[in-house]
Amino acid sequence: MKNPFSFIKDSSSSKLPLITLLILLVTLLGLMLVGYEHFLSPKSEELVKAEKLKLEENESLLEDPTPVIVESAEDTVPANPSPNAELAISSAEKELEEQKKEAEAEKVPDTEAVKDLGGKSHSYTVEKGETFFGIANRFGLKPDQLKALNPGVDPNGIKVGVTRLNVKIKAIHTVGPGDVLRVVAAKYGVTKKSLMEVNHKDQDVTLRGEQLIIPLH
Repeated sequence: MKNPFSFIKDSSSSKLPLITLLILLVTLLGLMLVGYEHFLSPKSEELVKAEKLKLEENESLLEDPTPVIVESAEDTVPANPSPNAELAISSAEKELEEQKKEAEAEKVPDTEAVKDLGGKSHSYTVEKGETFFGIANRFGLKPDQLKALNPGVDPNGIKVGVTRLNVKIKAIHTVGPGDVLRVVAAKYGVTKKSLMEVNHKDQDVTLRGEQLIIPLH
């Protein structure tokens, strides 16, 4: 006789594999979730560590900034200039010294230098071969005295037959009977040589009526 409850046994035994399968699926799914979390967790930790390191670096930069070194213009100048630079500096200094000397030479001396000269003024026209300083020497004057007498004249710009210089002389002597150079020089207390030089004479000869310039010395 067939068991009236056999269908229950059959149905329960047929559902058993299905339940087992579901359990296995749930277990497998759980294992997969656990493994995925385990797989992701190291990367998350690394990201967190990287962010922390970045923040620490930024803070260190803000707290201890790197100083900016600015080179001044003086630092760029070499301590030991090149030979060419030294030569250029030396040439410039020499040129400056020469300019100073020229400026001093061209200075008009004080009129005090000619106050005690005495004598009288005489206008003299520059002749061929003469220089400003040579004329001063011929008339017994110092160069600065002749400059003081001629403040508007350039010593280096005098012209033959054109430039007229104001000089100081002792007198103008008109030659008379027996007036040889030696006698005339002795009369005015000057040397025969200076008398010949100021009158452009190379021989001891005078002419009656000739006018002789008598120098200061």
